[in-house]
Order: sequence, then C-alpha cells, then structure tokens
Amino acid sequence: MNTHPIVLTFPLLLIASNVSVAATTPTIPLCPGLHIVTAINQSSGDYESIKRITSVDDSGVTLHYSSEHEVDDPFSDKPPELVATNVTRRILHADQQKAPYYLAIFSPILPETVPNSTAISLTDDNYTRLKTTGKADVSIVTTLNFSTTPENVLDPDSPYRWWFAPSVYALELPEKTPVPFPVLLNGKPVELPALHIKGLFGEEKAEFFVLDDPHNPLILKFRLGFGADEALRAKFADDPVMTKMLEEIAATSPAPSERDSLQVTQITFDCHNSDDLPIATNTGKPLEISGEFDTDTEPFPTGGGGANSGSGMDAGTGNSGGGTGTGSMSNGAGSLSLGQGAGGNGAGSGNKAAELEKALQKGDKVDIYDIFFSFNSATLRPESDETLTTIADLLNKHPDWKLAIGGHTDSIASDSFNLDLSNQRAVAVKTALVERFKIADSRLSTQGYGEASPRDTNDTLEGRARNRRVELRKQ
Repeated sequence: MNTHPIVLTFPLLLIASNVSVAATTPTIPLCPGLHIVTAINQSSGDYESIKRITSVDDSGVTLHYSSEHEVDDPFSDKPPELVATNVTRRILHADQQKAPYYLAIFSPILPETVPNSTAISLTDDNYTRLKTTGKADVSIVTTLNFSTTPENVLDPDSPYRWWFAPSVYALELPEKTPVPFPVLLNGKPVELPALHIKGLFGEEKAEFFVLDDPHNPLILKFRLGFGADEALRAKFADDPVMTKMLEEIAATSPAPSERDSLQVTQITFDCHNSDDLPIATNTGKPLEISGEFDTDTEPFPTGGGGANSGSGMDAGTGNSGGGTGTGSMSNGAGSLSLGQGAGGNGAGSGNKAAELEKALQKGDKVDIYDIFFSFNSATLRPESDETLTTIADLLNKHPDWKLAIGGHTDSIASDSFNLDLSNQRAVAVKTALVERFKIADSRLSTQGYGEASPRDTNDTLEGRARNRRVELRKQ
C-alpha cells in the first residue's frame, strides 16, 4: 500500500572487515542529485519524504524536501486530509560543525536557512563526542508553535519561537562498534554501519541509529518519546485511581508508547566514482552496486517470523519466517534505481540505463524503486520524472520492444484495496509513458499484484519499502 521510495544524506564512510571505519573516502558522495527517502509510519500506512541535495558549496548544503501524508483533525468529523509539503532547506557548514538544534521539521513557515540548526544529521561535534567519550547532548525540535512566523523563528528572544522548549536528550553510546543498518542503496538491499545511540529526556527514552561516518553522521533512524508511560505506570502501581486514568489515556492515544519516529529506507545517488563504493560488511570488498545485478530471486517467504535480509539487524541468517530470505549483500531481487545526476550529467547515469537495458534484454524482471506515488493513491509524484524519462528513452532506442509493467504494494490495508491500488499504479506508469512521452499504447501492458509477491517482510518500515515497487519485464 501507499508510496514508493524517498531520499537523503551527506558524505559517508568506508567500512573495514570488522565494520569499523577504515578510511575517510566517502561511500555515498555529497553531491547534487543525492536522494534520501525516509519512511514514517502512521495508522493509515507509511508515508515517505524525499530529500534531494540540490547544491553543495563551501558555505553549506541546500536540499529540497517533499512529502505527502494524511492529517487528521481530532475535532472534526471530516476524513483525513492529504497535505503536501515542498520546501527548501539550507544547512550552513558552520552549523553542521556545531549547531545546538536538530530541526526535524520541514515547513513552509520556516525560512530557508535557520541558523544554529541541522536537519538530517548529528553535528560533527556530537559525533566526535560520542565516539571519544560515549556521551553528548542533542536538542531536538519536532513541533512548531501555531504562532510561529519566518521572523520570530529567527529571533532568539521571541517567546513564540517554538511550541515547547526543544527536547534536550542526553545521549549515550553504550557500544562503539557499529551495527548493520538495512537500506536500499541504489535499489539494492545493503547494510550500512550505524552507531546505536540511546537517549534520555526526563522519563522519556529515545534511540538513534547514526551513520558511522565522521564526514556525514547522517541520522538513519530515530524513535522519540517512549518509556514515559511505563515509568508512570510503575510509579503509580499502588494507586488504582491513577492506574485507571493512565490506562484510559493510553487507550485513546494513537501511539501511547512513542511520540515520533522515522527511518531512512532508501538512498540513491548517481555521482560516484568507481572507488567510492561501500565496503560490504565482513568482507573488506566493495559492493557491486552498478554492475550486473541479480534478478528473479525467490520472493520473501510468507511464513511467520521477523526476518531481515542477510545478516540483518535481528534475523542473523536471514532464514527466519519459515523459509530462506534473500542475502542483503548480494541477492538484490533484480532491483535498480535510475536517478540521474544534476542536469543529467551525473557520472554513471548512462551505466544505470545500460544495466536496465541489459537486464530487460535478458528477459529479467527488474524492480524499480524510484517511481514515486502520492500517499495511498496512483498519482505520480514529480520525483518520478527522471526514471520515467530513462524508461522512455530506452523504449525509443528499441522501437520493437514491448514492456510489461507490474505494480506491487506492502500488506497494509486489505488484499482487495492493495490489488486495486497496484493495478492503478501500473496503469499510471503506462499512462505517463503514453501521454507524456508518446510511447505507443500497444507497446505497454499492465498488471497489479497487490501484496502477493513480497521481496521482504512487511513487519518493518524497510521491508515494506522494499515491497512497494514497480516491476518491468520485456515481453
């Protein structure tokens, strides 16, 4: 159900065979065209934000943020409203070094540049403190005051600057050895090395997974505001009145045990050199992200059990769920991301088109993850244009080709809803190719598969992100 991929980040690191930093060569370059897709779960499904780096210079980094999600007014009987956000954020180089705030909000109310804040990563100073002492503090802003304006948000003396004072979390890094963090990297499931950081704000707990890279401590995942309800219940365990009150509050709260959470599920870039590739965990060898890729691997097993790919976060062997999971490092289910560099000149843009061409010529099914849809709908988002252009160019190059377009969803919502949505999304891709790119209707067929052919578990954000996809096959 719901949307396809989304993006984000800065320069990343090299991983040695023990998953530690072996060099300072970036593995995910900070460049225009870098995309980061972040998934956020809500009761109606996962929605995704797309962050795209648009410029990089000595003074800082500019990114564009796009998201579409449902907003429900608890004081109205109207159905949830789909709200789209498209804004630009400028992160100053000096703030990336040592800013007091992590501004987790993207809003048209905010000015493009908010001094003294970062947006997608820890500061370099906090990263260094955690790596050397195991402790640091971070002030996180997740909500704005209704009275916030572009002017008073920049005024340090304004009483209306924030809705509440930022949550100041005391951070602790219990174990300095990074843990594997699953993402789709250029369309392939891989594991990035991440610092697993714990946080505490009063009775509230938090956890963060931060890319273990001194050049780019990207926040890959965070969970905020959990544990307070358990602490209150324990405190008033002998007070039946308070216990009943807490139970009633928990029953009416949409997420009583967790206030905010997000997770990076996909990173796409098309500006790397051949020596800028990530190093596979426990191998010391670069991942083959741009070469010939595996196709037509077995679908994810549908038996019970929480399986993450390969040597994933919890599964270990990837064989949970009553079947054999796909290896996270080398068995990437025939997936491909087709983003282009700025102006279409990003190094490797031709290579990815060539990979798609080669796979389709062989008759392989190819999963495409950077065709994006609006939340719970078949409306294509503008971020899909680069991929659609690549597919159209390939069809124009081979006028005798016919393509089958398949739509796949995650398992949120009913089987019938997902089947219908997957059909609509496949048709939407065909319609765009026919109407906008003038591809003959007779050269394209469509089929929706709903949730019937998962590539991963539907129990996790990253698993569901991998299951939501468009599939191409040459007929």
